[in-house]
Amino acid sequence: MEEQSRNVWIKQDDPKLVSSRHKDIFEDILEDRRHSSDVGWCLRTRDVPTYKNNKTRTIGQIKEHVLASDRVKYAVEQVCMESGLPTDEVWGQTKEILEEMSHNLKLGAIRGFAVFLVKVLKALFKRIYVNEEGIQKVRAMIKEYPILLTPSHRSYFDFLLMSFVFYHYDLPLPVIAAAMDFMGMKFFGWLLRNSGAFYIRRSFGDDQLYWAVFTEYVQTQICNSDHPLEFYVEGTRSRTAKSYCPKFGMLSASLEPYFKAHIPDIMVIPVSISYDKILEEKLYAYELLGVPKPKESTSALFKARNILSEDFGNVHIHFGDPLSIREYSVGKVDRSIHNLAPRYIASLSAQETDLLKSLAYDIVLLHLKHMVISPWSLTAAVMVQNKEGISMRQLVREVEWLKRHALNLGAYIDWPGNESSDTVVRSTLQLHKNIVAINKEDVIELISMDVPSHVSEDQLMQSAAQHLMLSIYRNQLMHIFVRVAMVSLTINACTQDTLPLDDLYNKYVFLEHLLNRDFIFHPEHTKLDFEHSLLTLTHNCGVVIKDDCILIKSSTNKYTTFFSQMFEPFLLGYWIMCRCLLSSHIDVHGKPKAKPPKVITKEAQMLSARLLREGAIKHLEVLSLDILSNGLHALHHMNAVSKEKRDGQAYMYPNAIVLTNVCEQLEKFLDVPQIPMTSILVESKTVVINAKL
Repeated sequence: MEEQSRNVWIKQDDPKLVSSRHKDIFEDILEDRRHSSDVGWCLRTRDVPTYKNNKTRTIGQIKEHVLASDRVKYAVEQVCMESGLPTDEVWGQTKEILEEMSHNLKLGAIRGFAVFLVKVLKALFKRIYVNEEGIQKVRAMIKEYPILLTPSHRSYFDFLLMSFVFYHYDLPLPVIAAAMDFMGMKFFGWLLRNSGAFYIRRSFGDDQLYWAVFTEYVQTQICNSDHPLEFYVEGTRSRTAKSYCPKFGMLSASLEPYFKAHIPDIMVIPVSISYDKILEEKLYAYELLGVPKPKESTSALFKARNILSEDFGNVHIHFGDPLSIREYSVGKVDRSIHNLAPRYIASLSAQETDLLKSLAYDIVLLHLKHMVISPWSLTAAVMVQNKEGISMRQLVREVEWLKRHALNLGAYIDWPGNESSDTVVRSTLQLHKNIVAINKEDVIELISMDVPSHVSEDQLMQSAAQHLMLSIYRNQLMHIFVRVAMVSLTINACTQDTLPLDDLYNKYVFLEHLLNRDFIFHPEHTKLDFEHSLLTLTHNCGVVIKDDCILIKSSTNKYTTFFSQMFEPFLLGYWIMCRCLLSSHIDVHGKPKAKPPKVITKEAQMLSARLLREGAIKHLEVLSLDILSNGLHALHHMNAVSKEKRDGQAYMYPNAIVLTNVCEQLEKFLDVPQIPMTSILVESKTVVINAKL
């Protein structure tokens, strides 16, 4: 039976538009802006819902509350005792931290910014789709509970889009946790602060004064619900279009008022933001290769204004169902344990820590569940495995095949229901004409990229940047296939006639541990994920089970091969990292020499480059510092690499026995080259051959 997309009812002749204002569960909020006055829209009277227990406060009153809090007073006393500094000096530092951090949200500044922003958005995007049902749930929740907004984070535009959506629907503007990088931008740093951004350092370390001010500042706004609080649970922008493993600091500070019974509940709202075309695609590709990103500045922003003439397709913003922390924690935590301790001393129980970690993973998995997959992501996934070129006819067939299986696995694919596949694919190729082109023979090929002025002209790195741009879009759907791929990898690699299901599960667990920095797995769902993936492969992909064993010959097919090849670059990158670590020099104590993670990652990249230049491997993705760094940290998680601190800096070194075992297991999944054991000297950029294997 032919599959049906959830938006198959759409009847639209122009595939470039995909649909009109309303599509499935989404509404285009740019449509009205194209037919009425922007200034009138920005200056209109807004009827904004407010939290029922909110007490109106000025920015100054919020700051006064922070400085007068028991938490901050206690931290000041502790710093004075430990450092011997005068009280006045420490209080001066406290006020400086608060002034540097706090937002200065003003409606006048927001109205002015909105006039500029809406014109930019209309120039960049065809449509901005929002699920209106999700917005109505947010509107209802804002009146009853403090709100935490936790969007996915794959572009600088994420927080601008969130504020635009809230302004459009007459909802209270969120205050946004922003990195200090933006504060240094002349004028725009000021404008963002006056639009609700509060600036925090990327890491606080052991600075208890900063921790106290930050925690109190965040919590007073949650308890009084002055505005919805917005932050990125992943911590930073994803350069790969894959979700990052969650960070827990901001979430911990935000949930503590509930755990300590300051408030009866908090609503967490996951928001998935999906882009047809990412504005920073070229910047990301070079960053992944190690080219430093340009410093955020107002001048750089104005230099980038030429992008306003480009077409970036559609954006889909999905507001998920609100998560009640009270309901989420029923039977899992005991809040009464905090009754006898001062509530201003930051402390969470082990149960509460486990709960917030579980919640963080659930939020990111909900982001992924509601991501909208564009036809280009499917096209890119096929192109990655056909980098030398593929005919249009074959490309369309492969994209249709992949679409069917993505739909079977629950993907939401933004595919017009009344257009031929050939027309849809040609339209998406046109949108990404900076990456691919159709030649006279109707063959699709990658095209050369323009090299930015600050980038070297190394041909290998240029080719890698081109391929990484393509892989970024393939990555948008990798979460859909990763679990079935981990089963497929083991089936494809098996050299026996049968494979017991217990052995298959053990291999699955090994791969999950190895891939857990590149992909999101809930720590408590491994067995369930495995069983669901195996069921999918047996029902839809021809995998055969008999007497609790996989029949290998009958089960190895196009499905298992394609899914395996999607993830081969990641495993190859990890294997190169293993080989690089095993080549480490021995120090004077007879142990492998410890090095900073960035140095190890750079050495692994150099080894990857040598193997590519020699033709020993073919996947240019192994030059990605993201894959190599994730591999290194996964190996640390698996106890194959040890970490120690020296003068506050992390150093790593291999545990040879465990690492060798991991390397040997990886080789069972891959065809790897026979290479000599090497040591790479980053300073001299040379490769020294030590010995043959």
